[in-house]
Amino acid sequence: MTDAEATPTPAAEIPTPPPPRRPGRGLAALALLLALAAAVAAGYSVWRIEFANPSEARLTREATRLQRAIDAARSAASDALSEHDAALSERLASQQRALDEVRAEVADALAARRHDEPPDARDWKLAEAEYLLRIANGRLLMERDVAAARQLLAAADALLAELDDFALHEVRAALAAELLALAQTPAANAQTLFLRLEAVKDGLGGLPTATPASYSASAPATAANPPAPEDGDVAPPPTAWAMLRNRFAGLFEYRTRERMAPRPLLRPDEALYLELNLRLALERAQLGALRSDATLYAKSLDSALGWLTEYVDIEDPRSQGIAAALKDAARINVDAALPDISGSLALLRKITRAPTPQAAATEAPAAPQPTDARPSQ
Repeated sequence: MTDAEATPTPAAEIPTPPPPRRPGRGLAALALLLALAAAVAAGYSVWRIEFANPSEARLTREATRLQRAIDAARSAASDALSEHDAALSERLASQQRALDEVRAEVADALAARRHDEPPDARDWKLAEAEYLLRIANGRLLMERDVAAARQLLAAADALLAELDDFALHEVRAALAAELLALAQTPAANAQTLFLRLEAVKDGLGGLPTATPASYSASAPATAANPPAPEDGDVAPPPTAWAMLRNRFAGLFEYRTRERMAPRPLLRPDEALYLELNLRLALERAQLGALRSDATLYAKSLDSALGWLTEYVDIEDPRSQGIAAALKDAARINVDAALPDISGSLALLRKITRAPTPQAAATEAPAAPQPTDARPSQ
């Protein structure tokens, strides 16, 4: 190794490497250039609109101002039109009210004048038909008398037919429908049923009770029941032994079971209680007929029939007649649904209470509705 190779080189003589470049500076410069270009382009556009083409900007501002003026004018016109329509509607309503008051006064005056005049033949017949219809409704609702209601409706229809007025066509049509409904309804007159049961009650007195053959007036004479003395014979006075035996025998009652049902029989002195029970059952049936209570009516008649067949001699003609009457009454339905016959009466009242033709002629046509008018510009 030589001296030159052994001697180290000084530090000043060693070359320094260049510093590394930052990559973000180029991007920042590029962004700055683009921003400057956009600002220049925007400034150019503004300069062109404001300075290069001043007429176009002025027209745009004028169009905006005119549009705002048009919108304001439309709003003002709409408000004015609404106020005008409201005032016109209120004025028309006031005039309509005044016209209605005048019509009512004229109608009242004509009605009063017609009321003061004597009624003619047509008015009399209409009033009579209305009265008949009212009576028919009352008889049907209060007494359930279907037959009487049919006769009254037929009489009212005959009166209306004599008038030969086409205005009464609806009333007569309603009457025809009501007559048909009544014809299809089973008649259950409460008054008739009451009177029938009352007649049955009157025939309850003295009905023969069912007694065995051994208990009769023709019983054979025994020691306890000696034969009656013949005419002209004087009955011997009973002995003390016979009196004692008769008193002892009266404490007992002998019944045979020949031709008897296995049931107790009434004594002759108990027939009064049977009659009272039968009367009470028939009175309950009458109450059920008046109230249209089918349950009370049917049960009362069933009780009466049961007592009649059990305790009364059913072979007697009077007992058979009463039993037949009770069976006929039991077949009647006292709470059958009744039709409504008030429609003809309502229609007739509507016609009779309508305003007179003179009053109807004075009525003016209805006022015209307000139109959608626009104020002149």
